[in-house]
Amino acid sequence: MENLLEHVEKDLGVDRSQLGAAPEGAHVVALVPAKWLASLKERGVLPSLCPRPEGLSEAEVRTCFQRSVQKLPPGWTRVEVHGLRKDRLRYPLATTHGDPKGRPETLHRFMQNVASQNYRNLWARAHRLFVQPYHHAHDPPIAPVFEVLRAALQKLYGCPLVQVGRGVSCPSPAKEWGSPSRGRQPCPSVLPAEVILESSEMLYVLFPYVHYSLHDIVTFSPAKLSNSHAKLLFILFQILQAMQACHGAGLACGAFSLHEVAVDEKLCAQLRVRLQDYEQTPEEGGKEATSGSAGGVPAAAESSPAEKLTAPLDGLGGLVLDWVNGRLSNFDYLMHLNRLAGRRVGDPNYHPVLPWVVDFTTKNGRFRDLRKSKFRLNKGDKQLDFTYEMTKQAFVAGGGLGGEQPHVPHHISDVLSDITYYVYTARRTPKAVLCSHVRSQWEPNEYPANMERMQAWTPDECIPEFYSDPTIFKSIHPDMLDLEVPAWCGSCEGFVAAHRALLESWEVSQDLHHWIDLTFGYKLVGKDAVREKNVCLHLVDNHTHLTSYGVVQLFNQPHPRRLAGPLLLPAEAPLAVKPLIPPVEETRVLEDLKDQLADGVGGLFLEVEQGAEALEAIPVAGRGAEPLAPGVLSAQPAGAPADGKNLGRKAKAPVQAEGAEVKIVLPDGCNVLQPLEELERLDTFILKGLHGKLPEPEPPLPTPPSGLSALFQRDMQVLGVLVTEIIFASKLRAVKPGAALQERFQVARRLCRYHPKEIPAPLQHLLETLLRLSVPDGQLLGEPAGSGKTPLFAYEPIWQGLPPPCPSQLLSPFGAVLPFPPYFPALHKFIFTYLSRRAEDEGQGRELVFQLWRQLEGVLRDNTPEGLEILLPFVLALMSEEKTAVHAAWYLFEPIAKALGPKNSHKYLLKLLIAAYESPRGLHGRFYLYTDCFVAQLMTRLGLQLFLSHVLPYILQVLVGVEGSAQEENGALLLGAAEDDESGEGSPVPGSFGEEIKGDTDRGSGALELLDYMSGISLHDQGYLPEGEDFQNGLYVAEGLQEPESLSLGHLSDKSSASEVSLGEDRPAADGESLKDKASLESLDSSQDLKHSEEEDEPPGPREREEEQEDPPLVAEELPVSMEASLAEEEEEEEDRSEQELPDHDGDKEQTILLDTASKTVRWLSAKLGPTTTCRYIARNLLRLLTSCYAGPHRQQFVAGSEENSPLSAGSIYQKRPVLGDVVSKPVLACLMHIAYLYGEPVLTYLYLPYLSYLVTPSTGAGAGRLNSRKEAGLLAAVTLTQKIVVYLSDTTLMDILPKISQEILLPVLGFLTSPTISFPSGVQARLILCIKAISLVALVALRIGSEMVQQHLSSTLRMFFEAFSSPLAEPGLPMELAMGPAGLLPHDPSALEELQKVFSPEMAYSTFVPFSCLLGDVIHTIVPNHESVGRLASQYLASVPSSEEPLPGATSLERSTLGANPFASPCEDTHSGTFGSVLVGNRIQIPAEAQQEVSGSPSRFCLTAGGREESALKQELPRSAHLLCGNWLAYWQYEIGVSQHDARFHFHQIKLQSFVGHLGAIKCMAPLSGEDFFLSGSKDKTVCLWPLYGRGDGTHEISPRLTYAQHRKSVFYVGMLDAPQYAVSCDSAIHIWDPFTGKLIHAFEAPDSKVPITAVSAMPPPYSSVGMASADSVLRFIDHRKPGLQHEFRLATGANAGLIRCLAVSPSGRSIVAGFSSGFMVLLDTRTGLILRGWPAHEGDILQIKATEGNTLISSSSDHSLTVWKELEQKPLQTYKSASEPIHAFDLYGNEVVAGTVANKIGVYSLQESLPPSITKLSSENFRGTLTSLAVLPTKCHLLLGSDNGTVRLLA
Repeated sequence: MENLLEHVEKDLGVDRSQLGAAPEGAHVVALVPAKWLASLKERGVLPSLCPRPEGLSEAEVRTCFQRSVQKLPPGWTRVEVHGLRKDRLRYPLATTHGDPKGRPETLHRFMQNVASQNYRNLWARAHRLFVQPYHHAHDPPIAPVFEVLRAALQKLYGCPLVQVGRGVSCPSPAKEWGSPSRGRQPCPSVLPAEVILESSEMLYVLFPYVHYSLHDIVTFSPAKLSNSHAKLLFILFQILQAMQACHGAGLACGAFSLHEVAVDEKLCAQLRVRLQDYEQTPEEGGKEATSGSAGGVPAAAESSPAEKLTAPLDGLGGLVLDWVNGRLSNFDYLMHLNRLAGRRVGDPNYHPVLPWVVDFTTKNGRFRDLRKSKFRLNKGDKQLDFTYEMTKQAFVAGGGLGGEQPHVPHHISDVLSDITYYVYTARRTPKAVLCSHVRSQWEPNEYPANMERMQAWTPDECIPEFYSDPTIFKSIHPDMLDLEVPAWCGSCEGFVAAHRALLESWEVSQDLHHWIDLTFGYKLVGKDAVREKNVCLHLVDNHTHLTSYGVVQLFNQPHPRRLAGPLLLPAEAPLAVKPLIPPVEETRVLEDLKDQLADGVGGLFLEVEQGAEALEAIPVAGRGAEPLAPGVLSAQPAGAPADGKNLGRKAKAPVQAEGAEVKIVLPDGCNVLQPLEELERLDTFILKGLHGKLPEPEPPLPTPPSGLSALFQRDMQVLGVLVTEIIFASKLRAVKPGAALQERFQVARRLCRYHPKEIPAPLQHLLETLLRLSVPDGQLLGEPAGSGKTPLFAYEPIWQGLPPPCPSQLLSPFGAVLPFPPYFPALHKFIFTYLSRRAEDEGQGRELVFQLWRQLEGVLRDNTPEGLEILLPFVLALMSEEKTAVHAAWYLFEPIAKALGPKNSHKYLLKLLIAAYESPRGLHGRFYLYTDCFVAQLMTRLGLQLFLSHVLPYILQVLVGVEGSAQEENGALLLGAAEDDESGEGSPVPGSFGEEIKGDTDRGSGALELLDYMSGISLHDQGYLPEGEDFQNGLYVAEGLQEPESLSLGHLSDKSSASEVSLGEDRPAADGESLKDKASLESLDSSQDLKHSEEEDEPPGPREREEEQEDPPLVAEELPVSMEASLAEEEEEEEDRSEQELPDHDGDKEQTILLDTASKTVRWLSAKLGPTTTCRYIARNLLRLLTSCYAGPHRQQFVAGSEENSPLSAGSIYQKRPVLGDVVSKPVLACLMHIAYLYGEPVLTYLYLPYLSYLVTPSTGAGAGRLNSRKEAGLLAAVTLTQKIVVYLSDTTLMDILPKISQEILLPVLGFLTSPTISFPSGVQARLILCIKAISLVALVALRIGSEMVQQHLSSTLRMFFEAFSSPLAEPGLPMELAMGPAGLLPHDPSALEELQKVFSPEMAYSTFVPFSCLLGDVIHTIVPNHESVGRLASQYLASVPSSEEPLPGATSLERSTLGANPFASPCEDTHSGTFGSVLVGNRIQIPAEAQQEVSGSPSRFCLTAGGREESALKQELPRSAHLLCGNWLAYWQYEIGVSQHDARFHFHQIKLQSFVGHLGAIKCMAPLSGEDFFLSGSKDKTVCLWPLYGRGDGTHEISPRLTYAQHRKSVFYVGMLDAPQYAVSCDSAIHIWDPFTGKLIHAFEAPDSKVPITAVSAMPPPYSSVGMASADSVLRFIDHRKPGLQHEFRLATGANAGLIRCLAVSPSGRSIVAGFSSGFMVLLDTRTGLILRGWPAHEGDILQIKATEGNTLISSSSDHSLTVWKELEQKPLQTYKSASEPIHAFDLYGNEVVAGTVANKIGVYSLQESLPPSITKLSSENFRGTLTSLAVLPTKCHLLLGSDNGTVRLLA
């Protein structure tokens, strides 16, 4: 390695401090500037000198080489430099080899290739055996390996060869060996080379730095591959692709290991060719061996297999033996263990760890308890138990989430954290590094000052430097003292020596194996870890993110104890207590013996005697055996006779017991049997933990000649070893890093033989093919094989009919060696396209997504859930990148969500979809996300409820200026052009709403830009509040609602703006176009026809084929001649006045398209969803959004325009100019009115007006007496919408609700307006706008009802308004002390008084009093007591007007002024009419349509109303719509809009809404579609019908089927939907899978035996596409419509007692399926394994129906009248309900409730979780005729579909 470092420094000019050796020791890592590397790649010339990092210390540069460090200095990068010495590349290499064929496309080609290869191989073997011994064959062509290698590298990597230095022997290799093929696509699975360099002595290849390798996955993140075989197979697929590319280029891959396979988070694998295996050095005897690296570090000498097999304990086994036997010190052994665990010296995240052994409090310290972790000693058992229990509770609470858990039960998080490492090394670490990792502020005194404090403070273990490096105590910081050593040590060196001696002491050695078990051994996992309070988070959290460090378990058996010191037998023979030769007289000898012991030995005999009893019970060898107290050991077994017969003599008589004991005096601490026990434990550990094997001598294998074909065969054997190392990763940590291939091969074969059941089924045949596991070692290794340049063994020419393995053979779908799923090639191509084409801008992003979309069909055609897990990260990356997000959503959402299903789409795609809607990205292409066909896809794929609650608000908010897409500086220009005419932009009807506000989002972004903080917030984080938190009980509760004082704009946005909508052009034809249900009706593939229509920049619409046949004519034809006709006409006239045009910016065009598209979609949704859902989700959001249109001072500014400088003499000084809020709110108001048009006048009176009364109700509680910005905006919105409502109310309705309007809207608004105690947050401007709008509203009502009704109903309103003019508070110059208000009331607000003075000015008096005087005549004197003072103020203003602008004198002048002031009454030629230029006809004012008045130029001049010419009509009729609410629909709607959305109960009111007539027999089954806009029904008449679900009529309307499927031959008893492909599944004893939108049969499956019909069917949920079916023989089968035949077949019961399977139910996750039998028995089956989880007698009668729901819950009903709720694996039911008179034969689920029906026509609602009495309702004959046979719930709309025996289905609520 040193040699390689020197060459790199010399040849590449990289300073030595910027080079580091890789952990594997095979290459060099260099830290270089990114510009230096880019220059080298682009120019092909090596820069003279590589720059050095400035401002970085040596320690910081060294840290950059650590693998766990990802963050580098800006502008710097890491590269891997692989170098080969030319002098080791001089041997010849045979170049003839069969070029690997590409994967055959057909079975015929594959068989042809196999036959030809087998023929050639057999011929070659016969020639070698029978011809070559007698006739030497021609040698194959041979070339120097260096030349072959250089050409192969250029061919594989496609990069030029850069010459460095002067003495290069081959100046132009490109010409000689051919230039690299630039057009050739590199293989994506080969790690690309940055550049290839050649010097006089070396050949270099620079690779990008590998952050994560396959070794990191199997070591630190095994959960990444644990949940499916497909991920591992896909990695192998990529490796084989890389090997095929390498072999095709003529390059062998080498003895690659897990470290050579680079992977990323998405499991993209790239193989790094192991080039150092090409190096060779000749050795004595002609043998060859490979060097370990170019630096001259030799690898272990390759020798014969027999020699290898004699040393099975090499590596960790040898280390264990050396340490146990005392040949290896504690320090060195622990460092070896750290190295085997992957810990790296200097890595702050993964530094080696050693135990703290003493606490330094006394001399030599007190020894620490090594049986407990340092974390446990520091924190205490109580704290660790608390941590474990708390995380366990959190884990149980969130256990249903799956995947990586945020809380997992654990005790400790790490053994050594990076912060602790930096604290340990603080004296030697630069200050900048400490500030960035430990604490940001430099506080040197905060770091431990001495070793005693350090050891007491840290919960982590020690580092080796405290045992080996005295410099760690020396501080490099002037303000930080050296780390103090204990006082009993004289110096740092002395402390290190003493500390090291303590580590090697006998006290530590005897317990060190316990610490090893805690840190590297079996006490890290399982029950042992829990018992030792040592559960480590990293090992139990099942993390799937990649990491290069973590806790590694090396041993799974108890570590053996060290056999050292007193445990071993002494060399000298110990003293024998009893003479070896027996004495003549036994009794005398015993006496002498006692005397000798008393005299010579002293008390030893007594001590031995006392210890003997305790030492007899020695624990058996095994886990937990502890060392015994030092002493003596009985020399005879426990059952040996005590009469001394073992001495070989006959006793004359029985002797005394004490005389029979034979004792040997042993030294203290010597235990004779314990070493044997420890040896037995060691053998057990080696056999079970290290998989060792006794040597079996084998003859050495001869060396065959080297050639490329031999190298390629070796590559295949390396692949087999690699696969084994992946499978048995946890068992291979004992193998030393960098082991030779021969040793890896031996261990791999041994593991495969010992643990065959642990090999995954898909890989068993592969390993047998590559490693020949069935062939014995002697036979296999006896064949010719040689050094590292040749295969480990020779493959047979033909094995199981196939030639020797090669990558193309394994990749072939016909080879059957490795069962790759059929979608892998398409998936690999998809990923290659993604990786090879990076999107630099939005255009490239669109093109990339389009290319991927074209490939996606092939990927998904045969895909499985496991394959989707691999594909999904790439799709999510596309949807999250700014350049591709919109196009990825448009192109990829539908096919991906179709495969995932609603549940997984919600989990993975919803957050990114919302981010695409809410992020303020460029406008280009965004309108695609708002088209009706894409919204229909969202509704279908996410489910209606999820779409309405989570996605719809983001679709609605696009038109109110929340986007922030324009620069603020463009505001003035855009404001001035608000009314420009853009009707020529392709709009079929002139003057549609969206056109005047096409720049509104640009204009109005300022006020709501606070919404930007919501970008990227997921729905799980509650980015906005549910509606129920805003309005406590719907929209009708005006009492008890408290408005928080601090509710600023940001809070407003938090609650409302997420639901904000804006609707674009209200085109008449749009509704007809959009009321097409096919986007959700067909399988949503229609949108794909439009995918490439983006070139025209036209918003795509759905195809016309499945257009709603009843709605569009009414909508499309009536709309232009009714409400919208008049509005559009008036708009066009107003717009024609302005000649200004907006600048022609692409952004404006895109914005116009966006507004128009969203508007059409909202109108389409309003009709599609029906009245209750529309009003609940769309109208309520629009109402809340209307408030935000006026939020903030920016939205309350007048709109600038060309009319600004109009002369006063034009008579238009009272014409009001609109504010920006009016412009922004126009599309919202238009859509609100469109909903009223669809469903009638009740929407105005029952929905809109109660909400407006809520908006203007004074706050109570803490917010009383104050006005915040939200309430201020609500007042403006309320008055604006009330003006709209009054125009569209009929005369009768207006008079009926006029008192309510006056009391609940007008008077509260005027209360705020005239209050001297309440100031407006936006100041005078807001009060002024409110004043103008309020008095305009009063004038409008007055014009509608006439002067007599005004006196009766509006007198208090007018009096309250005009009294504000004569209030002393409004007069200027009032002393402040008088303004404080009466005692006991709220004090007057000075700012409110100032606002009143400015608003109720003489000009306002003139602008309001004169028109009302003309309108009411003398009545005004009765209504307004202070009319004289108001008149004086008006005259005062008139006198102040300059003469050139003064109106004509007299009444005519007043009339004309009033005329101009009122936009509801256009000027008339007859100015003397006295009636505002109009004709008074009863209560109706007929308004001539004359030219409009110019807008006044001064902001201080007013008009009576807000809005333009579209409001100029006093009254407009709401046209009659096909959806008009009447009869039962109206009664149901009135109830539903008052119910809280969060009421979880199902309320059944028995209101008949519709009937569906078309079947001729009893309805046996029904299935609503996910969008709740259609449903399927199966009948006894052998047909299945598809019905539309649209609300119309009065409850008596009958609907015909949209489609009838009539291909069944028997009665249909099951109908359902396969959600993934959107196919219908129906069964009549044969299964039919068909397209419900065309009626086309896709797949039909008959029962295998006609005598055993299919009795129950259930469709699997997405992402599965299979159907489960049960037959009369109790067999459960699964079929997939994409494949022929059966998928699986399971027998659920045997014998006749079980009966027939009546019904099946699949869990929402698809992981289990339950079958109900006619005997009442139920069986639960695991669909993944086919194992029966449970079978139990659930009922006493026939089971009628089963449903499965979330939380592993089952619901079953039976003919024994019971309805039972079960947990899957619990014995007792959760709930049991008994029906009184008849069984429940049909039920469906609604949230946590069961809605059930009986043959007695009773509907019951039962609770799943709570023990509540059911609510039972008897169906009346008026609403339901016949007998109830089937039932289905529409959960979002809370409707019931009830099928009867007469063939009719009825919709009830």
